[in-house]
Amino acid sequence: MTENIDPRTDPQFKALMQVMNDITQHKVPIYQPWELAARSTLRKIQHEIDDRNVLDDGELIDVLNQTRIEIKYLLSIINDLHERVKERDIEIGIKQLRLNENEVEIQRLENMVHRAN
Repeated sequence: MTENIDPRTDPQFKALMQVMNDITQHKVPIYQPWELAARSTLRKIQHEIDDRNVLDDGELIDVLNQTRIEIKYLLSIINDLHERVKERDIEIGIKQLRLNENEVEIQRLENMVHRAN
């Protein structure tokens, strides 16, 4: 079956190549696992709201809307914390490099003192 696919004319192949190009060129946002889970849950809650809104079940709709708001808020907190952890990791890496440089300098000075004695 694959021998019949012409990559120049096959629309599915072209679409697949376009998706791959978008991903490799960073045109498609890459989500963290917690973002995927939250987005899926938010989508399901929104469908429930839309389905039940026709019936005008006021209290349940209010609870579902509040749940959506709280999930979005918690997701923003998680994303902020993730960014802080990444920044902290960078700071730790920089400090580790400085520590390594200092250790090399100390070793060099100790060698100089040892040779001088």
